[in-house]
Amino acid sequence: MLSVAAGGLTLAALGVIYKSWRAQASTYLYLGLVVWLISAVCWSYAQGWEFGVLYALCIPSILVWPFIAFNQTHLPQPKNVPQPRSFDFSRRTVLGNIANYIVVLGVLLVVSVLLTLGICALLPFSIAGKLATGIVLLPILWGLIVYHYLATAHKIKVVVAYAVLAALCLPILIFFPM
Repeated sequence: MLSVAAGGLTLAALGVIYKSWRAQASTYLYLGLVVWLISAVCWSYAQGWEFGVLYALCIPSILVWPFIAFNQTHLPQPKNVPQPRSFDFSRRTVLGNIANYIVVLGVLLVVSVLLTLGICALLPFSIAGKLATGIVLLPILWGLIVYHYLATAHKIKVVVAYAVLAALCLPILIFFPM
């Protein structure tokens, strides 16, 4: 019975939030969020917190699609449609792309691994904590480093700076025991 009440509260919260969007009134939004939180608590009591949180988050995200379809509008075609760029297989472009590929997947990966290991070696955690931190930190660092490399116009300076930073991590890895 509590599951049915939680489902009804979820539908009510979705309707109130939709009304807040249509009327552009923040009071309905806050009311809808409060009703949604109450439905999440009801879901958690009815199904256990593991499934309750899942139901409280997934059911509104699935049920919102009819509201989206109902409010869909079609815009007229733009007057100036941009043309797609043609393929460029010139030697300079191909070699530049190969160089970026090698730098991103080779050099910057090694740099991010050395940085991650250097940072994790300095942390006051057990080896398991350092490993868990490294698992989380490595893709974040690699993504940020690659983004910085690809976004800058001075790619050689960036690679040299990251190589120096990785070289500074080598003594930490050699002399600090994990």
